[in-house]
Amino acid sequence: MATPRVDETLYEKIFKHYTFKQWKRYPEELDASVLAIIHVPVRNYFDDRYFSDKYQALPTDGYTKILENILDRENITVRLSCDYFGIDSSTISNCTIIYSGHIDDFFTNVCYPKLEYRSVNFEIQRLKNTKFFQPCAHVNHLGPETPFTRIIEYKHLLNQDSPHTTIISETTCSDGDPYYPVPNKRNMELYEQYKALAEKERNIHFVGRLASYKYFNMDQSILNALEYCDSIFSV
Repeated sequence: MATPRVDETLYEKIFKHYTFKQWKRYPEELDASVLAIIHVPVRNYFDDRYFSDKYQALPTDGYTKILENILDRENITVRLSCDYFGIDSSTISNCTIIYSGHIDDFFTNVCYPKLEYRSVNFEIQRLKNTKFFQPCAHVNHLGPETPFTRIIEYKHLLNQDSPHTTIISETTCSDGDPYYPVPNKRNMELYEQYKALAEKERNIHFVGRLASYKYFNMDQSILNALEYCDSIFSV
């Protein structure tokens, strides 16, 4: 998977232990697509940015504000803390439904096994009188000597002028909000069974990370939603 791009020594130092920390599985236990997910780019130049895209930006007021603006319409009703499966089915039977929840939760009644996910614990540290903690925004910690996979220092990204800084270390775990699908043979075959069930549903469309059992970056997630809507709502 990774050895064609780097030699055995770099594979051992960069990919092997980092992959295990991320998924509690070694690379040979996962699909080759995992290499695109773990975000350890190999470069021979001094670009320390997280991604390699030519144009990169963050919303001025954050993604939450974008969604608030989208939903702020008279013909849109927002219900929070509402279980989809608790809704009276007769009220939505003739509606087109975009379902972005767990695809395996939707088909609980068929009694297939559950798909596996990895979650993330975030530890926030506020460091007083520290201009910067690390040389760039994102530093991966690849070795087995640390439990966390990376430390993010957002001050680098936001051009903030402060004598203090905040860092967030990320440690993956099995419990918690689902962040990463586990792309091994068992899960990919199981997802195909769920996908086959989804394709038989009338007026229900399964979109997004959880419904597609696929990792999306934010730009990929937005593009996925736009392209899918174009395909089903095109005249």
